[in-house]
Amino acid sequence: MARHGAAARPVAQGAGARMTRRPPLRVCFVTSELLGAHKNGGIGTATSHLALFLAGAGHSVTLLYTGAPWIDYTSPWIRRCEAAGIAITHFDARWGETYPLWLRETCVIYDHLRTLDQDVILFQDWEGPAFSSIVAKQAGLAFTTTALVVIAHGPTAWLLDANRALARDQRSLAHLHMERVALQKADAVLCPSLYMRDWLLASGEPMAPSVDAVPLYLWSDPDDVLPERQGRALDSVARIAFFGRLETRKGVDLFLDAITSEALADRDFDVVFLGKPASHTPDGIRDVVARRRPSLLARLSFETDLDTDGAQAFLRDRQCLAVIPSLVDNAPCVISECLRRAIPFLSTRTGGIPELVAAEDRERVLVEPRAAALAARIGAVLGQSFAPARPAYAEADVAARWIAWLDGVAARPAPPPAPVRPGERIAVVLTHHERPALLVQTLESLAAQTRTDFDLVLVDDGSLSPDAIAGLRAVESRAWPFRLDVVRQANGYLGAARNAGIRATRAERIVFMDDDNLAFPDMIERLDAAMSRTGVDILTCQMAIFRDAAAEPEPADLFAAERWGFPGGSVELGLSVNVFGDATGMYRRRVFDSIGFFHERRGVGYEDWHLHARAALAGLSILSLPEPLYWYRRVPSGMLMSTDEFDNNRVVWNAYAEALPASLRRLVDLSVRNDRLV
Repeated sequence: MARHGAAARPVAQGAGARMTRRPPLRVCFVTSELLGAHKNGGIGTATSHLALFLAGAGHSVTLLYTGAPWIDYTSPWIRRCEAAGIAITHFDARWGETYPLWLRETCVIYDHLRTLDQDVILFQDWEGPAFSSIVAKQAGLAFTTTALVVIAHGPTAWLLDANRALARDQRSLAHLHMERVALQKADAVLCPSLYMRDWLLASGEPMAPSVDAVPLYLWSDPDDVLPERQGRALDSVARIAFFGRLETRKGVDLFLDAITSEALADRDFDVVFLGKPASHTPDGIRDVVARRRPSLLARLSFETDLDTDGAQAFLRDRQCLAVIPSLVDNAPCVISECLRRAIPFLSTRTGGIPELVAAEDRERVLVEPRAAALAARIGAVLGQSFAPARPAYAEADVAARWIAWLDGVAARPAPPPAPVRPGERIAVVLTHHERPALLVQTLESLAAQTRTDFDLVLVDDGSLSPDAIAGLRAVESRAWPFRLDVVRQANGYLGAARNAGIRATRAERIVFMDDDNLAFPDMIERLDAAMSRTGVDILTCQMAIFRDAAAEPEPADLFAAERWGFPGGSVELGLSVNVFGDATGMYRRRVFDSIGFFHERRGVGYEDWHLHARAALAGLSILSLPEPLYWYRRVPSGMLMSTDEFDNNRVVWNAYAEALPASLRRLVDLSVRNDRLV
């Protein structure tokens, strides 16, 4: 479902409308949250304000919303976006038949974005929505003149540490990898705080060529209603409100420890929890209070369904002292909104919070993230007047920094493509066993390539039937646009057949094909160009799946076809699932010179996964393109359907175990994340 705003036109919007600048840019935000679809949330708040500001500054702005909740087009925020000429598309990134599921969103987003013409695309970091687009740009598939930017609101690695949690499932490990690649390969990374910038740079991971810190622009409220939303100093603090999601990182446990501590045992105050449930629920919080300080239960209340404006109105109208006791935070919008709307608050001296508060107010409104310190400060202000804090940044300053940063990102020249090494021979190794009709289909798909300046080594793995023998003779006698060499051997299984093909050629780049798959017409050309551009050792791609045992798919079938993709990395997750790719791809000869060949265990599959895992563990580079370049035939008689899944996986697990000291090899058993097998 999609809906678009009116033609772009400048709308007076704070400082943005007053700035003189270069010609307008086409700017697209990719966001899973949006005010008008979500009642609150930092990413949605920041994106909505920034989109309105940039539209007001004269830019052409597109919002690509990928979240599940429907957009309420009667929402004042959505109406203002449309009035500002912002194009809004609700694009359900869960749609489609791309697998695994944790890779679907980033692939579907890329499929859509590559049809647009934008100067700058800004992605959130969380869960890696930028991953496929950034890999595509790295490989030269798209976005050659578009700057791809990741905004570091809070990557998964940071959130896991902040919530004192571990990555225990495939999805978390995949997102860690996808975010890591996005932060490393983006054209620029933007951090809302110096704190987050420093955290990223100190993480030990390589980063994008530009990692900047610019405060979020949060001044896009309508000028005519802002005064009536303003708070004021509290005459006497009597009601305190936990303000934020009810989760560990936001300091729920710290807050509970403080309000139920002995330091406040004889103090008189009301408590409101103002935020949606997360790691904690209202019932769970009531249970804690009932055990520790039952007398407080009657004065405890919850408001879990207010939107951003409603929550701030509640704080103002009920004369609450907002308490925002984050254990760690980046640049929380709730702090900026309290500062913007003069709502009195207490918070913690952690993460990027101090950067938001004027230096002269930090000592008064910020405390160390310890229960005793928070309880002492609450005790000191109860019954006393309390004034709002002042912001560290002025609107005009933040507006000017955003415009300057955006101009700078858009003006940076694209890096030149990596030089292509002339004369590197390409060979396709095609393995065959007893499928003469399918073999002809595969050969014809290779003969139809946009590039046919490659050698083809056809390895017959012990075919004995009269039809197969006759078929091979017919293939040998036929004229092909490539050089064809046929290698015959006794049946040694798939790994042995591929290895025979490797030994039969001296080509520097080798592509593997099986006799039941079909190459897209530009497969060789695109693999070779992407390998030249990226310099990787192994290059794979997505697979388009079809299930006909004899016939070929129609080109039109690709639109709705099931696709299987690979992130191309995450060595940790590669223990449990093939994240690297199918054997069909392009390999530099030095891969086999370095780590050896495919395994040759009869009756055991995953020889491609096993080779890729060994390559990754040896430090070789693997990239998988976020587009399918061939049809993969999946039928019940296929090898993986007819071999033992545990035995197939065991060969991969053993590769990881062999990379560890003998005394640690059973750690592999604890690390496997494959629910079907463990």
